[in-house]
Amino acid sequence: MAKNKRLPFIDRVFLWINYALCAALLLGYMAPYIDPRTFWPIAFFGLAYPPFLLANVIIMFYWLIRRSWFIGLSLVTILIGWNVLNNNIGIRLPAGASQAAPKRQLRMMTYNVHDFKRYGAKNDVSTRHEILDLIGQELPDVIGIQEFFTRKKGQYAMIDSIKKVMRATHYYFEPTMTSASESIGMAIFSKFPIKAYGLVQLTAKSGNQCVYVDVQKDSTMLRIYSVHLQSIAFEPQDYKYLGNLSSKGKTDIGATKRVGWKLKTAFQKRAEQVFKIKDHARQCPYPYIISGDFNDTPSSFAVNQMARGLKNAFREKGAGLGRTYNGAFPNYQIDYVMVSPQFDVAEYKIIEKKLSDHYPLSTLLTLK
Repeated sequence: MAKNKRLPFIDRVFLWINYALCAALLLGYMAPYIDPRTFWPIAFFGLAYPPFLLANVIIMFYWLIRRSWFIGLSLVTILIGWNVLNNNIGIRLPAGASQAAPKRQLRMMTYNVHDFKRYGAKNDVSTRHEILDLIGQELPDVIGIQEFFTRKKGQYAMIDSIKKVMRATHYYFEPTMTSASESIGMAIFSKFPIKAYGLVQLTAKSGNQCVYVDVQKDSTMLRIYSVHLQSIAFEPQDYKYLGNLSSKGKTDIGATKRVGWKLKTAFQKRAEQVFKIKDHARQCPYPYIISGDFNDTPSSFAVNQMARGLKNAFREKGAGLGRTYNGAFPNYQIDYVMVSPQFDVAEYKIIEKKLSDHYPLSTLLTLK
């Protein structure tokens, strides 16, 4: 500490900031392993991993300009969390096209369509058409859709519309809210015959559920899960507060507690839901895919527990930041495709078209 005292005052300030940022990153590395139902505060450090990472990179530039060996503090801390870094940022060159035989391949999509409307808007025909066009361009073999909205007839009879654009006849729709004329829920559409289907109930009433279908591709049986893990359930006042906090730095104790409580509750519920899905998948006799809106980040307990024993398509073939959410909350990766070991991931892409508050994912999977 004697050397530190001889540092200029500004360097000493930055050094203590550096210590705090390194500690925050190290705590974030614990988030994938500590169940928030047991100790929830660590989950917030996992959520904040991207800004803490960025802050550590920025302070490294400060020490670089100062030509100080203190640059090693953040560098070593970042390298300690190399696995977490790779879950958040795909570091690779663009891959070439897959050379596998087409009969062994499956194009899988997952898309939270937000009831076929742009974020914060009402249903509009142009968004419906653009989403259908996007699905038609990708022509997936199977697509899992969260927040699927449909009416019994008219231009929003979306079951018929999706079947037509996919050139598929097989589907399973599990409504979570329904009326005489329309329904909202979870849907899976498939070009392959559906031999069985079901619901893994995650909540009593909300749209946060898990559905699955068993499909037959040639002579092989496969299971596809589509999940929508616990939402944070932010209300307009929460988004307004977060907007003011990020743009103006205005804090409010009451609003901060309300937002924190909702995040904590969601962390804990998602942990419980993941274990329920994993228990169900453990009994599956077929190769399987778990995809959908996890509502959590790559550094979270829920995502890392779901990925245990599976291949994360982003980790296998993704590049860049992998952001899949484009709504009012900070833009994180919260949608995933994970596959059992019988699959290889040949391609992975995020289609960055702001039609919903989520971007769709398209993956090309190869059966070994």
